[in-house]
Amino acid sequence: MKKKPVKNATMFNMKGILILIAFGVWINLMMGIKENYETLKDAIYALSGNTLLVITVTYVILVIIGIFVETKDTDRFS
Repeated sequence: MKKKPVKNATMFNMKGILILIAFGVWINLMMGIKENYETLKDAIYALSGNTLLVITVTYVILVIIGIFVETKDTDRFS
C-alpha cells in the first residue's frame, strides 16, 4: 500500500483541527457532568476518565492518519 504524499502544512493543519475538535469534545464532556460527587476522589476519577478517553482517541486517529499519509517537503520555507 502506497502512502499518499501531502505537504507539511496540510499535515499540520489536519493535526491542528483534530486537536481543536478533541478539545471541544473534552469541554463538552466536562460541561455535561451534572452529578454531585460525594468525595473529591470520585470527581477526579470521572474527570480523568473523560480526559483519558479523549486523549486516547485523538492519538489513535493521529496514528491512523500517519499510516495512510506521509509528509512531503514541498513547502517553500522548509
